[in-house]
Amino acid sequence: MQTPITSNLVVLTGGPGTGKTTLINHLDDRGFETSPEVARAIIEEQLERGGTALPWEDNDAYAGLMFRRSIRAWQEDIQNHPRTVFCDRGLPDTLAHRRLSGLPENPDLIRAINTYRYHRVAFVLPPWSEIYKNDAARTQSFSEAVRTYVVLCRTYHECGYELVEIRKGPVEQRAAQILARLKL
Repeated sequence: MQTPITSNLVVLTGGPGTGKTTLINHLDDRGFETSPEVARAIIEEQLERGGTALPWEDNDAYAGLMFRRSIRAWQEDIQNHPRTVFCDRGLPDTLAHRRLSGLPENPDLIRAINTYRYHRVAFVLPPWSEIYKNDAARTQSFSEAVRTYVVLCRTYHECGYELVEIRKGPVEQRAAQILARLKL
C-alpha cells in the first residue's frame, strides 16, 4: 500500500540526454532548491577510482548503490528543505533501470518506493535527438534512450505518479512549464 503523496520533492525524469540536468541547474540558478542525480555521480565516482559498480560491468552492484543513495538523497532533501526541491530522478528510476537491465525485481526497492514518496506530479522530458550526446557516463545509444523513456513512463505510472511531459524548447520555456503546473 502506498502512502499518500504530499511531498515537496518534485521529480524530473526522462531517458538520458534529454536536458534534465540543464533544467535542474537552471532552476537552481533561479533560486530553487535542487537535488542532483545520484546515478551519474555513482558512475563518475566508480570511473575515477577504478570501481566496478557500473552498469556495463557489475550492474547489480550499480543498481544497489542507486537504490541506497536515492533513499539517502530523499531523506536529506526532506529533512533539510521545507520548500519545493526539484530532484534529478527519483526512486522509480532505479526500478526502471532494473527492468531495462533485466535484473530481478527487488522487494526492498518496491517497499522503499511505496514509503519514500515524491510530489504526486512528476515531470518527464521526452527523447530529443537534436541535443542527445554521449560521454563517459552516458554510453547508451539514442534508441536505448527512447526505450528508457518508455519504461520510465510506465514505471512512474505503476508507482502511482501523474506524469506531465515537458515540451522540447529552450530551458527557460521548459522551466516555465513546470513552475506554471506547480503554481510556483
